[in-house]
Amino acid sequence: MSKVNPLIEKVQKALPQLQCKKCTYKDCLSYAVAVVEDSEDFNKCEPGGLHTEKQLKNILNGINIIEPNKIENYHIADIRVEECIGCTICIKVCPVDAIIGARHQKHFILDDQCNGCELCISQCPVDCMEMKKYKDNYDWEWPSRQADISKNYYNKKNIRLNDIKKIKKLAQDSSNESHKIKAYIDDIISKEKIKSNEIKEYE
Repeated sequence: MSKVNPLIEKVQKALPQLQCKKCTYKDCLSYAVAVVEDSEDFNKCEPGGLHTEKQLKNILNGINIIEPNKIENYHIADIRVEECIGCTICIKVCPVDAIIGARHQKHFILDDQCNGCELCISQCPVDCMEMKKYKDNYDWEWPSRQADISKNYYNKKNIRLNDIKKIKKLAQDSSNESHKIKAYIDDIISKEKIKSNEIKEYE
């Protein structure tokens, strides 16, 4: 595994780890890479606001101290279960696997796992999702164990999805190989039949 640029790690640590895509990148790490390697603007992290913009500038200017940032009275996603049609769209877009449920079954939010990224809200086809207050005086802070846990949930989901892709590819390769073997056997049988007919004709 290739080692991550230490500067990229510092920039990523200064980001909230919501993986909300509001910066237009697929996750916080991708934005961090763009900031360091492609001179991307510092002001694209909407949840982090001016504080994060200042932090990123400082890091790129060699200041290694990352001052804590937070979003006060933080909200998380909620599902009006009675309206849910079980389409699974929200499950697919959730970056931290905080939504559970099966197709055509009611879905539920794991409150302690939801990071409030809001990605699911706009994707719901029946508009049965909304943001709700999680706990009194609940803030989203970073850098923190809270943000690290959220990042770990995100990484675990990516590992799971990659494993599923590998399994599907192996199954497809196995199926393709089976078809090749069958075609090879059928070809041999066909040739043997032709050969047998030729022998009979000769006799």
